[in-house]
Amino acid sequence: MKKWEQVNWDHEIDMWKKYLATLKDWRVVVEGKRPKKTQCGPVYEPESPLPKQFGTFAISDMRDVAVAYPHYHKGRETEIYFVIQGTGLTVVGGEEIELKKGSVVVTPPNTTHFTIPKNDLVMLVINLPRFNKDNIVEPEDTDPEVKFDKDQYDELVIKHVG
Repeated sequence: MKKWEQVNWDHEIDMWKKYLATLKDWRVVVEGKRPKKTQCGPVYEPESPLPKQFGTFAISDMRDVAVAYPHYHKGRETEIYFVIQGTGLTVVGGEEIELKKGSVVVTPPNTTHFTIPKNDLVMLVINLPRFNKDNIVEPEDTDPEVKFDKDQYDELVIKHVG
């Protein structure tokens, strides 16, 4: 494992948890903001309530998404999910993780992940360092280097989406 992949994000996670403890309704944060249309549903990028060193801040509204496509962030980019509403299943590097309000999931760089929302899923998404769309890569087939199993993906989509 490379040195930058060994980063411990506990301090940043704690800061975001403190912020979330004050957040009564995520809709207030995105009010008047135009979302980006993505394969992960509408993604809102309001001003971050924390300084820039705490990453890129977005809210992903996955309530009308069947499956958020498998992808990974190349380079040094770590992605952290904080579930603020609903339920779902996310798969990070082949590990299946049930999502519910309060769940926190850390996806290291160069690790494929995808999400299958179940019920009204909305997540706060933090990218550290800052999000760069040019870092997104979608694996097309099984690739052990980025921990993607196409058969697992296909089976889960059939099981949960049909």
